[in-house]
Amino acid sequence: MLPIPNLDDRYFDQIVQDARKAIPKLFPQWTDENAHDPGITLIELMSWMTEVQQYYLNRITEKNERKFLKLLGIHLKESVSARAQLAFTGMQELQVLPKGTRLAAMDQLFETVETLQAVPSTLDKIIVRTAVAASDYTSSNDHASIAYYALGPDAKSGSKLYLGFDRELPTGIPISISFKLFDGYPVPVGVAANGMSEMISSVGVSWKYVGSEDGEGWLPVELLRDTTMHLSQTGQILLCLDKPMRPMLVHPANDKRRYWLCCTLESDGYELAPKIEQIHINTVEAVQRTTWSEAIVFDSSGEAGIICSRVAHLPYYGLNLVQVREAGGDWRDWQAVTDIRNSGPDDCSYELSRDPLLKTTEIRFGDGQHGAIPTMGKQTIRLISYVPDFELDRWIGGSNGLPQQEFEVKRAQRCLKDSLLLQVGRREPGISGFIWEDWTRVEDFDQSGSEDRHYVWDEANYVFRFGNNEEGWIPHDSDQDNLRIISLQTGGGQRGNVKDGLISEFVTDDPEIQRISVINPTPASGGTEAESVEEAKHRVRRDLHTPYRAVTAEDYEAIARATPGLRVARVKAIPLYKPGMVEQEQSKSAAQMTVVVVPYSESSQPKAGVGFLRTVSKHLELHRLLTTELHVIPAEYIKITVHAVVVVEPQLKEEPRRILHELYGLLQPLDRTDGSTGWTFGRAVYKGDIYGAISRLKGVVYVQDVWIDFEGTGARKNASGDILIPPYGLVTSGEHQVELISKADV
Repeated sequence: MLPIPNLDDRYFDQIVQDARKAIPKLFPQWTDENAHDPGITLIELMSWMTEVQQYYLNRITEKNERKFLKLLGIHLKESVSARAQLAFTGMQELQVLPKGTRLAAMDQLFETVETLQAVPSTLDKIIVRTAVAASDYTSSNDHASIAYYALGPDAKSGSKLYLGFDRELPTGIPISISFKLFDGYPVPVGVAANGMSEMISSVGVSWKYVGSEDGEGWLPVELLRDTTMHLSQTGQILLCLDKPMRPMLVHPANDKRRYWLCCTLESDGYELAPKIEQIHINTVEAVQRTTWSEAIVFDSSGEAGIICSRVAHLPYYGLNLVQVREAGGDWRDWQAVTDIRNSGPDDCSYELSRDPLLKTTEIRFGDGQHGAIPTMGKQTIRLISYVPDFELDRWIGGSNGLPQQEFEVKRAQRCLKDSLLLQVGRREPGISGFIWEDWTRVEDFDQSGSEDRHYVWDEANYVFRFGNNEEGWIPHDSDQDNLRIISLQTGGGQRGNVKDGLISEFVTDDPEIQRISVINPTPASGGTEAESVEEAKHRVRRDLHTPYRAVTAEDYEAIARATPGLRVARVKAIPLYKPGMVEQEQSKSAAQMTVVVVPYSESSQPKAGVGFLRTVSKHLELHRLLTTELHVIPAEYIKITVHAVVVVEPQLKEEPRRILHELYGLLQPLDRTDGSTGWTFGRAVYKGDIYGAISRLKGVVYVQDVWIDFEGTGARKNASGDILIPPYGLVTSGEHQVELISKADV
């Protein structure tokens, strides 16, 4: 065990003496150090307070630190499960993979987050067609390190991306296609400090397919979901076809007829032309976790013959239990029967069936004559499903009616707390079996009342703790086990961040699913361990320097730079300025804030599109003061052209490239990877800047003459020949002209 340091290691007299010894060094003018001096009195007072503080500080435990963090509004972060994108191949016919399908990457288990209807089609060709060329990038799709422009390097309106399949995609079935875009740019995508705002794309794309009753023709698809935001980011599209596809030839893939999907850029405006690394069909996201038990709720209409169905892995392959909410809000288990028609009018029973083709689990209730009807209401029917291995472990024990009971459940170690749901049973006269109450998990019993159904899960010791009837209710006394878990998921941590290609096995005995091949084309990511107290304290210190509310210009710039989903290269906040003002120096507009943003781009003059500006504005709206009127605008580029006459050493008379390179590096809007910074927003271009930049070069004797021209709105030239830039302006280089004169010719 590590030794605990003694923090209370100085006494009052020692603290006073140390302070008095420091007086000559810190304040030489203080010469009266006698006890009657008021300063000495203050030193003794502060020394006493320091000694008392040390005494109590020496008694602070980790429990105290957790409480202090709670007072600051800081809660320790739980472990987070890694996520990965999966792609399925090898289907000979349509195959349903229900939500929660289990897969393995060595010793790590993953589960799909939604149901996938995998189609037997294979992506056979990828064609990119622009106004000037048509290229085949099929081979690049097999190598993730080779990226290609999805709609050409310029991404102009009318550019197309063709996806050719070896067989037609079925109609009426959601088809999932994932896109992995190149992400290795010097400016990272912004991540918000708190929460996420929706990204708005500056472009618009349409998806069509070849299919018509009368012959070949392009028909629009029904786009169910597009997390790529019109191919602006890595994500997935989910689409559906209304009519059968028809094969056709698309140049340059003239070897055979294929079934084609076409993505057309209807309105251009990408800040950064998208580059694709990989495209996959039949994709779904998986999360690293193990679901031991889950609870799914349904609404009840109160009518006869209610049917509830769900497509999910655990209800189909696991054991099931159905509960119905009673009038008082608690739950009662209903009895499963093989045929609901054999039930009486008062029998609380249900019939459960499974569809092996669609992997659907269906619950059928009675009509009032053959089986009771569940009470009408929202979320009054609950389907509890669990794995067979959890049959015994879901019962955590029986209550003895005493305060501060504890139950150890090692099966729940590394549990995802948000998934945890516990029930306590009680007996009611005239009713067979238990009436079940849902209890709520809390961090501690500090805010719990005497009748609150609260419990605490101690992750460190794998223990459930209950109250004492003053802080939290005591579970009902029972001679049988009456405490059970109805929802539990375990997982999380960095161990789930597995490499690409490792998620390759199904954890199921279903032979139909075993014949399918699965792989994760990209590494799993996002898995983190639970936060420690020390990490939380570091986060508190870091948060003190993180702006969450936009007050100053620096706050606006920091928050705008962190806009989720965008690559913001440069940003400038201009207080008291409203777009359209002619002279900022002569007039101020109260309660106005203008934010100028520049996106990262491979263009020499990056221009923020409408969607980019709206996304930044929407993000800043969450943080601005109520009385501030916000404006988000693009930068105005002022093209600067320098004409210079330079006297150089004779051997450099024919070498103007060094001077041109220096001018282009000086008059640039963006920071460069070599460390050079872009021009400051609104800073005037003085002739002295040009003189200085050229004169620093080796071999330059002196600069004989310089004059500057400009193009752009809002700039002007003063009497000295300097270019005055508007506050929202940046400079960019024009075609500079440099005349070199040999020193020998002067």
